[in-house]
Order: sequence, then structure tokens, then C-alpha cells
Amino acid sequence: MQSITASNKTMKRLLQHALVASLILVMPVFPGYAAEQDDEATDKLTRLLKLRLGIENIDPPVETEVEGVYQTRFGNKFAYLIEGGRYVFIGDMIDLKLAKNLTELSRRDMIVKELASFPDDALVIFPARDLELAVLNVFTDTSCGYCQKLHREVGFLQDAGISVRYFPYPRGGARGPGYKDLQKVWCAEDRATAMSIAKGTANGRLDSGLCEAAKVVDQGYELGNRIGVTGTPALFTADGTKFNGYVPYQELIPQLLDN
Repeated sequence: MQSITASNKTMKRLLQHALVASLILVMPVFPGYAAEQDDEATDKLTRLLKLRLGIENIDPPVETEVEGVYQTRFGNKFAYLIEGGRYVFIGDMIDLKLAKNLTELSRRDMIVKELASFPDDALVIFPARDLELAVLNVFTDTSCGYCQKLHREVGFLQDAGISVRYFPYPRGGARGPGYKDLQKVWCAEDRATAMSIAKGTANGRLDSGLCEAAKVVDQGYELGNRIGVTGTPALFTADGTKFNGYVPYQELIPQLLDN
């Protein structure tokens, strides 16, 4: 009975995600795509998608594990072509039999690749003490109260074998309240100490934010937008799983170690 209840809860959660979190748009695009699966047809369909959706950067459609359904991506959104390319819907595709969100798998893969494009030397890293067992990627803003709260708990994560990797994400972009302090952190000789100063867990003074490394703050903001960050802290595991907002370390540690 417990396994059936758990399965039902999982199915309900997936359906809620599909119906509430996803915008479904069905529209005619390009008839006959399935019959013309060459490069020319793919290019033609991609151009037509750009025209119909009003989006310049969109990935060429690729086959999914579902017969007759093709997937494409623009930004952090995924779209699916059906009926031989005649219709497109935007949102999450759910396998109800397996209770599996097929889009989420693609989304996680996209997030992993995007995070990997950011070099380690552009991050502020608090490494695990002793053996590293897990990694937590955090998009952070020094002016964010919950980011400050999470930072006070970083030591517990390090003790548990978890490395914390900070990406800058100034809420509101260049006009955001934390933008200049984030620049100062990234310009500091010791970024980890500067991060602690900026978040109020260490004493000290932040120096100027005028340096070459200050541009990383804008790059982090752009990266966050590409993978769907809308607020801070935004937490991502090594496999691209996202936690929505702050999670207390007592709950976060077992989830990361079991992931």
C-alpha cells in the first residue's frame, strides 16, 4: 500500500508540474517534416520555428524516444513537434506509465553542460574538507537574506564532504542591490574571504570592484538566465537537479549525499 501511495504522489506531482508550471502552446508549423528528415528539411523547420515563435536562438529539432515526436530548445524552454512537424507544443512531456518527466531529463543535461562552460577559476569555491562526496552549485547575491543564511551554514556542508561553488547572480542585473558588492568580491585577491565579508559572516573591508574579473558578475547573471534562475539562492547538484530556494543544511546534506 505504501509503494502504491508513493507512486500516486509522484504521478500527481508530475501532472501538477505539467499542467501548472508549463505553458502549452499548440500551433501549425511545418507539414511533412517526418517525411523529409534531411538537413535541408531540418534547416527549413528551424527557420520557420524562429519565425513563428519570434525567437532567434533555437536548437535544431532532434528525435525523442517517443515515435513521431521531435524536441527542440530555446533558452531554458523546450518545445516538441508532433504530427510530422505540423504542430509544436511548449512545455514538459510526461511519461505517465513510467511516472517520468522526459523533459526534466533533457533540462538537467542542459544545465550540466551550461555549468561546465563556466571555468572553475571564475567561481568562488568553498571546498569540502577531507574527501569530496558531493558538489553544490549556488547562484548567489550578497544582498539576498537567504543567501546570507545559507552562507552561514556552508561550514556544515564542507564538514559533510560537500564543496560549495558560488556563481554570481545579481538580482535585477546591473541595477540590482548586490551588483557592486558582487563585483568587489570577484575583484578581491581572496574571493572566499571577500564573500564572507560581503555576507556578514567575517569582518573586513571590500576593496574596489573595478577590475577585469568584474565582468564575471555579468557572465554569471547571463548564465543563470539561460538555465532558468529567477531568484537566489538557486541550488543545483552535479547532475543538474535544482532545489528551489534556500534549504536548511540538515535537509540539504542527506539529499546531496543520496543524489
